[in-house]
Amino acid sequence: MSANFSRIMCHSRYHHRRAVERPAAVRHDPTLRASDTDRESVVSELREHGAAGRLDVDELEQRVGAAYAARTHGDLGGLLADLPARTPARVVAAPRRHDHGWGGFLAVNLALVAIWAVTGAGYFWPAWVMVWWGFALVMKSGPGLLRLR
Repeated sequence: MSANFSRIMCHSRYHHRRAVERPAAVRHDPTLRASDTDRESVVSELREHGAAGRLDVDELEQRVGAAYAARTHGDLGGLLADLPARTPARVVAAPRRHDHGWGGFLAVNLALVAIWAVTGAGYFWPAWVMVWWGFALVMKSGPGLLRLR
């Protein structure tokens, strides 16, 4: 009985996995039925082309209506046939700063020294903060400081 139970439980996952792994050529067959997600994707792309000035308002409205009425991938593809293909947006990573907290260390310790000086400049108590925090920052950023450029 447990063998039948596990086969029943795994049955839907097996078919789901097979459906997700369909080849790209099969997914974009013009005779296949289009899903709501496919229609929304085409409408989104049409709106981008309209915003770029490639489609006037009337033509955009007509094509959006046709996209929502489309039944197959071929119907949807015809709406984008005379427009340039959308290029995937490239993600440009911001240059990494290797500050490791030294700016905050400097600002806080300058403020502590100013407080020490204003309150009478007796025992230099900011040294405790400077030594321990500085030690922690050196341990944190040490490999980066020693790296050759």
